Amino acid sequence: MWQDFRPKEIARDLRGLGEAGVEWIRAFLLWPDFMPSRETVDRAMISRLRAFLDLVEDSGLRLQLVLLVGHMSGENWTPPWLPDPSRLYEDPELLWAQELYVGTIVEVARGAPCLDAYGLTNEIDRLAGPAPSNVVSPWADRLYRLVKGLDPSRPVLLGDGAWYVLGEDSGFSPGTPQDVIAPHLYLSDEDPERLVAGHALAVATAKALAGGREVWLEEFGAAHSVFGEEQIAEWAGRVVEEARLAGAERICWWCGLDFTTAGERPYVHHAFELSFGLLRADRSQRPVAHALRRAMDRPVPDLPEAGLLVPSHFLRRYPFVAADDRDLTTRTLRNAYAALRRLGYRVRVVLEEQVAPDTTPSPLVVPSTRKLLAPTWSALEGLPGEVLYSYLHGGSFFQGAWISGARSFFGGEPRNRYAVPEPPPARLVAGEEAWDLPAAEDPFVGTPLLIDPREAEVLGTDESGRPLWLRVGRRNLLLYPLEAVAPTPEAVAAVYRRMLRPAT
Repeated sequence: MWQDFRPKEIARDLRGLGEAGVEWIRAFLLWPDFMPSRETVDRAMISRLRAFLDLVEDSGLRLQLVLLVGHMSGENWTPPWLPDPSRLYEDPELLWAQELYVGTIVEVARGAPCLDAYGLTNEIDRLAGPAPSNVVSPWADRLYRLVKGLDPSRPVLLGDGAWYVLGEDSGFSPGTPQDVIAPHLYLSDEDPERLVAGHALAVATAKALAGGREVWLEEFGAAHSVFGEEQIAEWAGRVVEEARLAGAERICWWCGLDFTTAGERPYVHHAFELSFGLLRADRSQRPVAHALRRAMDRPVPDLPEAGLLVPSHFLRRYPFVAADDRDLTTRTLRNAYAALRRLGYRVRVVLEEQVAPDTTPSPLVVPSTRKLLAPTWSALEGLPGEVLYSYLHGGSFFQGAWISGARSFFGGEPRNRYAVPEPPPARLVAGEEAWDLPAAEDPFVGTPLLIDPREAEVLGTDESGRPLWLRVGRRNLLLYPLEAVAPTPEAVAAVYRRMLRPAT
């Protein structure tokens, strides 16, 4: 757009987006276009930026301006004077060049009434590569303070995608200086209900990590390639409704319009990137535009709250701890989240470090969990509210749950054999009711916890009479990893409905 700047076409595009119900847009400044040399910000591009800001103002839309764009749509875009982007975070000369560029742009843009926020980058770790947090944070702090010094009233986002909410590590974190936590989400799942829950879970995790800051779902979308327009619209509308319920204050679809540049990079090699548009190339509205507008206009319902514990081991890296069960934890959390939504709860993510008697919601669900920090087990025992915990023995690692006080937590004596799996249960039986239990592919995952009850009350057994559902104080303990192995959230909700008092 910046090299081939056509104001009339841009004005039509903005008008089309406004007619589709869009209220704010993200606009990217392609770094190579704006900074042809290390010492120069292109004055012609600055003039085009001023003109673009006027066009946005005339359209009535609000704007988030994204500054250092060196990655977009499956390609890295590096200025010709930048041979090694991995040095961006630390090289003094490159830091100086970034400050020159960012400072120049902010000085131009800060007077625009349409401007709502800045994005420092778009997924810069795709350009610079992953780096440790002690390298990333000083870089982000330096640019963040520069922008805030020039324009203190507007929020600054990192544009990093906040992938740490998914358990991924790029060097960015909630503690990196920023005003908004803003995930970028492109997820998949075998189950459509669990897929929607995955988006909401990511937003809810961001909310728990935000420390009072706003959370925006800064980017999600789908290519209209081999997928039906109505099917995309239905999915997107559900994602928006659930993301708003989870705490997203702004939501942005990628992207505004389809492209007609099939012969140009990156679309020549990433052809599916041509058709993400809310609008088609002729500016006609796709069904997803109507679905998003309806979802944004619906009031967020007032629902009773349930907590969902996200383990610290999922979000952080600890020494000599393999990430071999991260996919299993993802499935577990999505199944639990979707099951709680089926029962009519609004789900609040509780970080493991946040478990406390006076702030933890009741009920608190701790699904298919093996690895908790040592203090957390006793913290769960001390909660005054209801807790539903389900046991996970392990995947490729055979040590069972990482707990030292099992006798107290489970109210009885463990009797599993060491380092070998136990026969899995096929059914949960509680009085006159019974539920078939899904099988695990891995025998260690499917291993139940075998307990000789002492203080625990036995509320359910398996088909062989082994205790499978215990009650200790206000803790419901399911001794099998239902959420980790369930093929659908429906199977989880059926058991939760009996173990928890439904909210509706």
